[in-house]
Amino acid sequence: MRGLDPLFVYALIDLESNFDPHARRGDARGLMQITPRAWKAASDIPYETAVWNWRTNLAVGIEGLARIKAVLVGKEVFSYPLLWAAYHHGLDYVSVRGFDMSRIPRPSDPIARLLWSGQIHPVKPPN
Repeated sequence: MRGLDPLFVYALIDLESNFDPHARRGDARGLMQITPRAWKAASDIPYETAVWNWRTNLAVGIEGLARIKAVLVGKEVFSYPLLWAAYHHGLDYVSVRGFDMSRIPRPSDPIARLLWSGQIHPVKPPN
């Protein structure tokens, strides 16, 4: 899964869309709640025609996560909490804060709070 922990991705999908492939929040869409800008950075597939396809949305979201992870690894600051923060807030947001989780506001959502605090498997998948 592109070097990503599958249970982290599972928790992120729960957090972002509650597993609803038709979820929308602002200009973010689908399972991974991808914005047009984030989509364009990770894929050449046209956003409007593919964002609602859950398989494509998942693939593009994972590609975006892998790209963010590669940047964090390259800067020698990778952690799953930082990966969550960069996916949620944007890479520029965490960069401006010196890649310091203590400078990322504590989220109110219970799953996000667990990811922020370092628990990368806060959601148990079905058996």
